[in-house]
Amino acid sequence: MPNAEEALECYLSIAQAIAGKTDYELVLEVFASRLRALIAHDHLDIVLLHPSGTQICYEARMHTSWSHTQNPAKPTAESPIRDVLLGHTPYILTGDAWTDDRLHFEGSDSKPLFDANLHSRIVVPLRVQGALIGSLAISSHRIDFYNAELVGLAQGAADLVAAYLFALERGKEAKEAAMAELEANGREAALRLGALRLTEGMERERQRLGMDLHDQTLADLARIRRRLSRIDGGSAAAQKEIDLLQEELDHCLDEVRGIVENMKPGVLQMFGFAEAVEAHLLRCQKHMRRSIEMTVQDASDGQMDVLQDTVRTAMYRIVQEAVNNALKHADCDCIDVLIAQHGDRMVVQIDDSGTGIAEADLLSNRGISNIKTRADLISATVRFERLPAPKGTRVEISVPMSAGDGLPV
Repeated sequence: MPNAEEALECYLSIAQAIAGKTDYELVLEVFASRLRALIAHDHLDIVLLHPSGTQICYEARMHTSWSHTQNPAKPTAESPIRDVLLGHTPYILTGDAWTDDRLHFEGSDSKPLFDANLHSRIVVPLRVQGALIGSLAISSHRIDFYNAELVGLAQGAADLVAAYLFALERGKEAKEAAMAELEANGREAALRLGALRLTEGMERERQRLGMDLHDQTLADLARIRRRLSRIDGGSAAAQKEIDLLQEELDHCLDEVRGIVENMKPGVLQMFGFAEAVEAHLLRCQKHMRRSIEMTVQDASDGQMDVLQDTVRTAMYRIVQEAVNNALKHADCDCIDVLIAQHGDRMVVQIDDSGTGIAEADLLSNRGISNIKTRADLISATVRFERLPAPKGTRVEISVPMSAGDGLPV
């Protein structure tokens, strides 16, 4: 039995040996090696508790299934030393773990005691600032090898190493959490980039269809209109019918031109974002049966056109959707669009004088859902706000200037 001076020298040796080391296996091997000068043993294990009701075991000198499994986290209730881990007893001292009923109960994970030939055992708690965080177990192949005096020395070693192991565990958890966050962010960025590329491809297909409509369908309708205008109806009734057909064709031509412009917004490509929004508002005014006042203000000095083209087009589609929603559902007579730059973000506000948005509208599957989906694809945020009279609703879309990085220009 070592005296107090020898015990203190051993504790100092342990502290010096593990200081600065961050690898669990190395810390435990060094700790076990230095502790042998104080308490002879053939096996040493450290158990650390987790709030989930599970534990993780780390072993030195020899390894068993307590630590060598695909799923190292095990239920504390199945541990043969659960009385210590649950705080039911201050320690366990046994002369023969094979025959000690405290270690063997229904569901007990005690098989490694036999596999590793562990008989005499000392199990003491690990505490940090009074909180139970795990246990230290020291075992020997021999029967009745330990006594109560050695329990005190084991507890001293446990108190010495507990805070260090606790810090290592928290550092490990923080590192794993950081890695998981980085991995999740990487997956999210990859998914977002893939979605942006898909959006870009869909936009190109829309433009191709728009060009087909312009070059073929619109041209065919215009040719029919010209031929119809050259037909002499003969009778007044026939001429009236021809005039009605011409009016219908003119209406069809306007509709197709609107569809073409919507599918391939030429104003956006040639003149920029603000002009494209204004052109869309003018088209809406033309087709509305009631008088609507519409304004567009660009306070950003054209900075929206600095955005990556796919992002800029997506923002234009969102504004289209917001304006169309206001005209269709809000019963408004005024729409104001403000384009501004706030730091490293571009912001578009669409204010209407309608009935105001309700909570149920935000949960609907109408245009609001489309707005949110388009915004997510370009890392934009959308805010819906009910405004005081005479205004009704504000839709605010904010997108980072860096959105779309990684896409080909």
